[in-house]
Amino acid sequence: MNKVAFRPLLVCAFLLLVCSGSARAEDWLYTIRSGDNLWNIAERHLVSVKYVPQLQRLNHVHDPYHIPPGKVIRIPSEWSVRRPGEVEIIDFYGTVTLKRANSSGHFPIEEKLCVAIGDEISTGPDSQVTLEFSDHSRLQMESESDIRLEQTEILGRDAVVVTEIEQKSGRTVNTVPHQSGPASRFRIKTPSAVNSVRGTRFRIGADKQSGTTYSEVLEGGYGTVTRIGQISDHPVELLPEPDFSGTPDLYERVPLVIPLKSLAGAGSYRVQVALDPEFRKVVTDLVAVNPPLRARELADGDYWLRVRGKRGSGLEGRDGIKQIKVHARPEPPFIMAPQPGAKIGGSQPVFEWTTRPDIRRYLIEVDRTVDFQKPGKYVIESADGNFTLPEQLVPGEYWWRIAAESGTIGTGPYSDPISFRVPMPGPKLGSAEVGSEEIRFSWSAGEAGEKYQFQMARDSGFNKIISDILISEPGVVIPNPGGGSYYLRIKLIEADGEEGVFGPVQSFRVPYRYPFFLPFLGWM
Repeated sequence: MNKVAFRPLLVCAFLLLVCSGSARAEDWLYTIRSGDNLWNIAERHLVSVKYVPQLQRLNHVHDPYHIPPGKVIRIPSEWSVRRPGEVEIIDFYGTVTLKRANSSGHFPIEEKLCVAIGDEISTGPDSQVTLEFSDHSRLQMESESDIRLEQTEILGRDAVVVTEIEQKSGRTVNTVPHQSGPASRFRIKTPSAVNSVRGTRFRIGADKQSGTTYSEVLEGGYGTVTRIGQISDHPVELLPEPDFSGTPDLYERVPLVIPLKSLAGAGSYRVQVALDPEFRKVVTDLVAVNPPLRARELADGDYWLRVRGKRGSGLEGRDGIKQIKVHARPEPPFIMAPQPGAKIGGSQPVFEWTTRPDIRRYLIEVDRTVDFQKPGKYVIESADGNFTLPEQLVPGEYWWRIAAESGTIGTGPYSDPISFRVPMPGPKLGSAEVGSEEIRFSWSAGEAGEKYQFQMARDSGFNKIISDILISEPGVVIPNPGGGSYYLRIKLIEADGEEGVFGPVQSFRVPYRYPFFLPFLGWM
């Protein structure tokens, strides 16, 4: 398999591939300080002073006792004093397992656990683990990743650290401090690349199926893609941080739906939610195709959101980080009435909702505006799940919302605003003139363009309607139906077609033309 080193850009001064120039990969570099000579360097860093002549020839040193400070010499690793480096798990979250080099099984890990050469670590979904090395370099494994520790070694007495990791799959975030020394080497091998760095922060992604490697240098701001058996793609600039200006701080519904302004060049987005600002305890790690972004259901509390754009090539951009708060419990109850856009009968609406035994009371707000700037507030301690507004509302559009209050976790968020309408009531009958052949009804006129629906029935439930007329005038004439009791009601229809509700049911009586018993007397 052909291994291709990652080469982002020359401007990324801290990124080293395999050792460059005439130095060999197994050499490390030492900078001469005042008082140094090849003999005391050999005493401190080499297994034997017998290597002094060879060290002198290798570095073209004329006088082994007098070397100018600042000169950089090469020291072969095989001549150096060596001791094992230390690798420690400093924190983890979720499902993380360890497979020891001499074992066939995977075991749960714990903090302060030491990792040895040949050990393998795996993370599950929404899981993370951070390893720290002898030079304080750190490797943070993200969700669903697998690595193997191949080498960790300290050369000489000045703690020149050599670290080599095989990253089989997934993603890692790596931090190599500047003070780790110019000779220290931190290498990550993937199926298609060898990434060797110092003094920088970088991410490595390894696609297990395709063998593709995604290398992203965060300080330099460039990344490249390497495929098995191919030369690395030309480095490209990483996508900038996402714009959070339209992303709220507070979320009152779960699972989270996160608005985000689209990022030019992004084919998808990496979405991570963590319990801490360092993102050592990530509770959501997923890829979303388009905004709005969605995260998993979370408990109430404070979180940190991290989003980065992802190019079609697979390279992930710079991180955007924002603190957010989830306050979604207790959830608002399920609304029964009035439903959105409902028209209520009368001017005192009745609110209905489902109840729960763990809720001690409910809070209702009613307002003329959807933003509830000056709402009427009502506290309902009844468990019946209904409430009749004590005030009468003038006709128009209103919004209402409801929240639940628990004795253990306090007051939850309000429901989404629900609109309802108090329509114009139908007019009351002004007069009725009963003639022998017809009956003339009239009522007060409304605004220009209004219409009226007039109904008359033999019963108060209007199951036996004998007249149903749509008219434009504030009055109607109908044939006299004969003697008896009747019921009528009138509905107003505004000029824009908005229908009101029927006004109050009114009853009246039409006298019989003859006493009702006269026909019976004639028959007898």
